[in-house]
Amino acid sequence: MKRSITLLLAILMGTMLMAQPPEGSQHKKHRRPEPPKVEEMVSNLSSLQKKRLEGISENCKKQTTKLQKELDETRTQIRNLMMQDGDQSDKLFPLIDRESSLQAQIAKEMYRTRVQIDQVLTEEQLTEFRARCKADRQKHHQDTNREKQHNRPAKKAKRQ
Repeated sequence: MKRSITLLLAILMGTMLMAQPPEGSQHKKHRRPEPPKVEEMVSNLSSLQKKRLEGISENCKKQTTKLQKELDETRTQIRNLMMQDGDQSDKLFPLIDRESSLQAQIAKEMYRTRVQIDQVLTEEQLTEFRARCKADRQKHHQDTNREKQHNRPAKKAKRQ
């Protein structure tokens, strides 16, 4: 019984790992967080606004890149521990907690960036920016759904 459970877990973990894209793959499940390119989305920015937005963007990239690198390393450690035999809970659980913490830190940094961007833009620019963000999100969701439909295996015809 114990042996069959171990075998079942090994098969399950192997399946999970094979389903994940290889390191450096272009087919990541989620986009990497990065600040929006406000300069491309909003018309009539002043030179002062452009300069401030560039600084905000660079700071966000610096912070999230560092956090994302650590998150990727943590996820690799988690995958490696899950492949090992025996109970790895004492090593695995702190890494899972760290993964959650890093995700939260990235989300907080992205929110801080959004607030800073909002403070630089005028009301009219902010309205334009939010409309473009909404349109981009909708397009992304449509593209993602189209990709899922394309990658979904065809249904087998019923036998009669």
